[in-house]
Amino acid sequence: MTAMPEGAYVSVIGGIRPGAGGQTRVLLLRHRLFAQHLGIDVPILTFNPRSDYDRVRQSLHDDGLLLPGSRVLNMHEDLRTRDLSGVAGTPATPRPAANQTADKPDRDGRPWRRTMTPDDGGEAWLEYVRVDGSPYARTPVDGGSGAVEVLLPDGSAAGTWPTLGGMWCWWTQLVTPSTGHVFVLSDSRFVAQQLTAIDDDRFFVLHQMHNPHTVGRRHWTSEISATYAESMEHLGRLDALSTLTVRQRDDVARRYGDTDHLVVIPNPVELPPVPEPRPARPAGRIVVIARLHSQKRLDLAVDAFAVLARTHPQARLDVYGSGPEREALEQQVAGHGLDDRVTFHGHVARAADELWAADVAWLTSAFEGYSLFLLEARARECPVVSFDVPYGPREQITDGVDGVLVPYGDVQALAAATAGLLDDPARLDAMRAPARAGAAAHGHERFLDDWADVVRGAIERKPHRTRIDDVVLHDVRLGLPSRRDGLTLYARLDVTGRLDPASTHLCWQAWTDQMADPLELPADVTQRGDTWTITGQADAAALATLTTQDRPVTLRLLLVSRNSAWRHELFSGSLSPDGPLKRLLRRGRLRA
Repeated sequence: MTAMPEGAYVSVIGGIRPGAGGQTRVLLLRHRLFAQHLGIDVPILTFNPRSDYDRVRQSLHDDGLLLPGSRVLNMHEDLRTRDLSGVAGTPATPRPAANQTADKPDRDGRPWRRTMTPDDGGEAWLEYVRVDGSPYARTPVDGGSGAVEVLLPDGSAAGTWPTLGGMWCWWTQLVTPSTGHVFVLSDSRFVAQQLTAIDDDRFFVLHQMHNPHTVGRRHWTSEISATYAESMEHLGRLDALSTLTVRQRDDVARRYGDTDHLVVIPNPVELPPVPEPRPARPAGRIVVIARLHSQKRLDLAVDAFAVLARTHPQARLDVYGSGPEREALEQQVAGHGLDDRVTFHGHVARAADELWAADVAWLTSAFEGYSLFLLEARARECPVVSFDVPYGPREQITDGVDGVLVPYGDVQALAAATAGLLDDPARLDAMRAPARAGAAAHGHERFLDDWADVVRGAIERKPHRTRIDDVVLHDVRLGLPSRRDGLTLYARLDVTGRLDPASTHLCWQAWTDQMADPLELPADVTQRGDTWTITGQADAAALATLTTQDRPVTLRLLLVSRNSAWRHELFSGSLSPDGPLKRLLRRGRLRA
């Protein structure tokens, strides 16, 4: 196992709640693996407003997700009690007279947060107070605007920022060492986006994606998820962006540019010892472990089980997990008349061990990042019948060898594939050992080696990082195909920032929503100082590829320089000479 580079390591996430899903569970698993196998303490920093985190810590300890010496720090809990006497104060932002409402006490019933409503009808703000009643922070109410401040006991400001992100950066620097490298392992895209503003080269922000970034059919050209859209526009600020699968890494590169800081770290699994004696696997027992949330599409699992139940009277479905969909799912089960064969067990701390006593497992999610449940089931020799969704099932399951993949949403196929396994116990049992072997390939050694490689790579790239501040397009001439002329382009770009010309690539690309990759079109590129010029003409083969699909074509400029990328859409529509030309060419000043 490779040694990790020297430095301080912290994990950051917006907040942790007991019973949370795979994203939080992976963070906690990484935390344990760093401590148990590398001896590295990785404090977990959280930023959500809570007066104390003791109940959260206790719940995580009870569930076996935290080690005895684990540290979970919360910004508000810390600032409420921290001695800031060594911090120089500055005058606090003047505030108008206001009425106060104490709307949230701490667990001992003492005031902790109050809403301040100005007498003049201006913007309200939240005031967080210490046990002695003095305010330690002021922030806008949700969705509001105004200054964010941390206050000293004498009422002066330890810091003032226009957004919460500034406060988060300040506190992160406050609780981390003042010398040496600091590696910030992020599991929250919003927190990561804010912490990249820390202006200190000692800090490295390494973000782990946990879910697909697209919606709909989740092709690389599909609409970007609203929860990802903003953060994906600022990928160049990160020191590394890790996806869970090569497929998602490639989809990000196709959409946003193949920058040098895109990496892949699949989820790990703690391979449990095989119990002796092995628990009996009741014939037909199907286990699902998932949050009862719309993403997991357990309504489809219930419908598929209703189909299976008609022909397999021994089958039963056990669902472990809590969430907002429980009542609706229980009503759905009752509607099928399956109350005696489907059981919702709620949150069970060590539900994964139920997979030792399951005949088969199901995964019916609409999407995944790299399902931890799949790994846990396979590690317990329980083959999974799964919808083939992005991302993870196809990367983990060898169809027909150690599990089965069926088309997303096809409840008949899910029921039929499961029936085929239940009717052929020898085939099902033959999948058990390969399933565990596949999970074992994702043990802690590989996971920690992957992280060591990513951290080393970030350190090596740091002196060479680039930045695209501004791009101005001049003299853009896009010639669309006609009966006499082909597809041509001429454009000049004035680029300001910090680029490495030797590692910078300017091109124009075309694609349809049916293509596996964007097509780079022939071009000549020259560079003088900050000015880049591109002249291109699509050849006959490229035009044939684009026009024979009878789909709208998108054309764009793409500039990639190490970790930075800039994109500009030139056109979207039909390239047929007889089709409508919907020009989206935009001229003028464009910001990276």
